[in-house]
Amino acid sequence: MSLDSSGDAVLDNPAVRPPAFAAKHWAWAHWVTLLTALTGLSLCLALGLARQQQRVASEQSQVHEALSAVRTRLEAVAQATFGPTLALEAMIQLDHGISAERFDALSQRVVNLLPQVRSIVVAPDDVVRYVYPLDGNAAVLGLRYASIPLQYAQVQQARQQGHPLLVGPVKLVQGGVGVIQRTPVFFASPNGQPPTYWGVVSVVADLPRFVQAAGLSDSSPLRLALFQWRADSQGLNELIWGDASLAKEALAVTQFVHLPGATWAIAAYPKQSRAAASAWLDAEMIAGLLASAALSLLAALLVQRRRHLQTQNLALSQYIQQIREQQLALQATEQRFRSLTEISSDWVWEQDAEFRFVYYSRESDPELRKYTPTLIGQKRWEGPQAGVDIDWGEHIATLKRHEPFRDFGYGRRLASGEMRYISISGSPIFDAQGRFTGYRGTGRDITMTKSAELALRASEAALGAAKNRLQAVLDSALEVAIIVTDMEGQIELFNRGAQLMLGYAEDEMLNRCINLLHREEELLARGVQIIHEGGRTLMRVDPASVQAFDTQTSFWIFVRKDGAELEVSLTVNLMREQDGSLKGWLCIARDVSAERQAQRELVTLNAELEMRVDKRTAELQQALVTLRQAQAELMRSEKMAALGSLVAGIAHELNTPLGNCLTTASTLESLTQQTRRDFDAGQMRRSGLDAYLADAQTACAILLRSMSTATELVAHFKQVSVDQATAQRRGFTLQSLVNDVLSLLGPQLRKSPLQIEQQVRLDEPLDSYPGPLGQVLTNLIMNAMIHAFDPPTAERKEGDENGTPPAEQRLRIEAEIDPADPAIVILSVADNGKGMSADIRRRAFDPFFTTKMGQGGTGLGLNIVYNIVTGILGGQIELQSEPGVGSRFVMRLPIKAPMLAH
Repeated sequence: MSLDSSGDAVLDNPAVRPPAFAAKHWAWAHWVTLLTALTGLSLCLALGLARQQQRVASEQSQVHEALSAVRTRLEAVAQATFGPTLALEAMIQLDHGISAERFDALSQRVVNLLPQVRSIVVAPDDVVRYVYPLDGNAAVLGLRYASIPLQYAQVQQARQQGHPLLVGPVKLVQGGVGVIQRTPVFFASPNGQPPTYWGVVSVVADLPRFVQAAGLSDSSPLRLALFQWRADSQGLNELIWGDASLAKEALAVTQFVHLPGATWAIAAYPKQSRAAASAWLDAEMIAGLLASAALSLLAALLVQRRRHLQTQNLALSQYIQQIREQQLALQATEQRFRSLTEISSDWVWEQDAEFRFVYYSRESDPELRKYTPTLIGQKRWEGPQAGVDIDWGEHIATLKRHEPFRDFGYGRRLASGEMRYISISGSPIFDAQGRFTGYRGTGRDITMTKSAELALRASEAALGAAKNRLQAVLDSALEVAIIVTDMEGQIELFNRGAQLMLGYAEDEMLNRCINLLHREEELLARGVQIIHEGGRTLMRVDPASVQAFDTQTSFWIFVRKDGAELEVSLTVNLMREQDGSLKGWLCIARDVSAERQAQRELVTLNAELEMRVDKRTAELQQALVTLRQAQAELMRSEKMAALGSLVAGIAHELNTPLGNCLTTASTLESLTQQTRRDFDAGQMRRSGLDAYLADAQTACAILLRSMSTATELVAHFKQVSVDQATAQRRGFTLQSLVNDVLSLLGPQLRKSPLQIEQQVRLDEPLDSYPGPLGQVLTNLIMNAMIHAFDPPTAERKEGDENGTPPAEQRLRIEAEIDPADPAIVILSVADNGKGMSADIRRRAFDPFFTTKMGQGGTGLGLNIVYNIVTGILGGQIELQSEPGVGSRFVMRLPIKAPMLAH
């Protein structure tokens, strides 16, 4: 535009413009057009790029969200898989070790619940001591990690960093690929010292099962991969699992997985990415080319919008990441807390705003329910088992003031009467608006601690009383001297008895050496040296003799203050501190001067008495030999007297059959002579011959019967006399022996009213000594005839005043095999006589004891019976008798008697 001469404005006319101006205007228009085209193209390109980036950002946001869920599951599975090491570590630290039973119980529960766990290993001092399961892993027991450099390097790394170390992937010896977590265990040291290393706990997990449990499967819409991450490298390192190409994928989304003992990187990328497809030739691109100005503005707005969306997406992603991390941290904390509460002796409780229980961490624990059976919904001080001997007012006031409290203790009495003591601590809970919502705290059973405290108080009281009693004892022990010294012999206690015994006052002897009371040569002889150092007198005991003095009682010489010497019995005890170090000496002395003098006199007297006793013993031994000879002679006389009586009886018995034989023989001789005369004179008649033959037959029968009786008597007498005279061992039947004895005693028995009964239930022959056994039966039968019954009087012969006849006198002989021992015969001889008193029964078998002294009794009959039964026959004899009941001799004899010693 320009001005004319009149001053009016006019439009520029290109036709009248100069060429230079037209060229300049075209160039400007060209550049404007080019600039507009470039601007439109730029805006279109910017729009396409922004659209592409927006799609990428949207897709990455979705991948981030999906990957966060995968990472959350992975961390949760890792916490569950490697969480048992925390429980094991806490258990070992609390108990200063672990037993095989507790390890197997915990490991079995973990392996059963978590199939991805292959094994759990505990290695105190880096030596494998426990492994679960043992099947397939028994070879690991006793393994020293130091012998395997790779594993030992991992253990040392975990020990140096002081927290768990997770390594993988690892090729497992049992086959497959796994990951291993190694957790070092330390014990706290007192006085701020560094903790003490105990050992390492290892958990081996199967990698495929671990990945499967975390949900990282091939069916996911994402391509996933796990990589090792080290902060110093700032990049993805060794592949653990998944698609290794994701390490080079620029658009892949990466998040960090914080696991117990390691940090992994998880990379993800969609299997089918929409952002990677070309989107340049769409309608928006064409519209942008046609309307560059509008697209420029729109591009600017879109760029701004893109930046805003990226900022929002980034902020949202960071916020989601923070929420996930907080959630995982909370889950890990809760898991660790539950693990610790399960293995600890404490429990957790919660109350609402009205102080009613709403939670108990061990409500199902049977041990806890012994004294908290129905606490849910109740207040602590309600119920019949509420606190015993405690005023709840102050505690309730504290709760109402919403103040925290610690170590509040109270007792509960069970239905059985048993007391349980509980200590609780709690803190108030407030919501976000500051309103009080209740209490949360912990509880602990302190019954054992309370009992120990009560026992300690009782012990302290008893100790104080014991100290008072001890002091009273020391003050009243006037007959003994009690002296306490240190290891150098300096006196620390000098009781009243020592003052009276030695003449020193207590203040004179305290802190002085005990050598003042001894003779120096006696101390040297017993290994004690006296040393004078710096004006002090010290006592040194030879180290080799210290243990000998630990507890020793011996005789010493004490020197009194006035110089007199006393002989004392001194007991020396070596005193020690609780840690075993030597503290001093306790000396207890008793004056035995008079006793020692009496002892020396007694020794002299004993020597004289021993000489007298030796002399008297020799005289008594000689008298005993003479007495035994006399006893043997009397026994032989008794046997000969019995044999003489037996001979007299046999002779009397033989008189009858022999007299009958003589009479019959003389009569037969007279008849024979008459018959001979008749025959010679021819006057023999048939009737006379018949009469003679009949008389001869009768005479012969009488002769045979009488001679048979005499022969039987002689045979019995011969057998018995031989047996008794020679004590020959042979086989015989008990029935035949009884018959022989009764046959020989027939004359005496026929003169006596005694009736003999026998029942011998024994067919087996005995291998024994019939002579001594026959003598036993003879003595017992004769003893019954002489002593068992009172001699009959005229009145008793006729009967009592009521006409009752006298009681029948009976003797019963029985024999049978012992049912308990077939090798033993039980032989009894019983009468129904007057019996014996306890005094007579006790002395019945004594030699020379008789109730018929002066009436023909020697007192050796039953003594001979006892000696034969217990000696020659090798048996036992028992006397059973009561007054008025009778007497019974029971003998237990072996069927085969023992051999006699020659």
